[in-house]
Amino acid sequence: MITERIKKLRQESLVTKPYISTERAELVTDVYSKNIGFVSEPIRRALGFKHLMENKTIYIGDGELIVGEKGPAPKATPTYPELCCHSLQDLEILNSRNKIPFAVSDDSRKVYEEKIIPFWEGKSMRDFIFREMTEEWKNAYEAGIFTEFMEQRAPGHTVLDDKIYKKGFNQKNSSQLASGLQFGN
Repeated sequence: MITERIKKLRQESLVTKPYISTERAELVTDVYSKNIGFVSEPIRRALGFKHLMENKTIYIGDGELIVGEKGPAPKATPTYPELCCHSLQDLEILNSRNKIPFAVSDDSRKVYEEKIIPFWEGKSMRDFIFREMTEEWKNAYEAGIFTEFMEQRAPGHTVLDDKIYKKGFNQKNSSQLASGLQFGN
């Protein structure tokens, strides 16, 4: 039996729209910008984590028995500029896409334009990784052979799971790889 409390929480979950929150990005940027060149990267990460734990908004909703949100409110989605800094174009895509859009307020765009992007440009983990990759890797990435999930907050993947490593790129299967078809054993 579904209680009134559960019905209310379920309804709130269904009607609340996902949106981008800049809270985490701002907190991390504050720490990183104040400590650049003064401490080692591991210490800077630790200071960033400490600052987040001391300053992040803790949300506990009315009627919740299990609590915890990744952002400052239900469906508030944090960003991770130290991994991959969104551009204003990225924010527009998130805001306007048809499937699972994340609303991006004018205030959030302004924070990104004035604070987040200027500091993180060229400094994110994705930026460091891409600078070290070979032209061949970058070409494969652009061709869609690799996906790069730093944009999704985790290290990258290859398409077609491990087939690329087991089968390779020989003439026989290169067109199948390109079209994404499965191979037989």
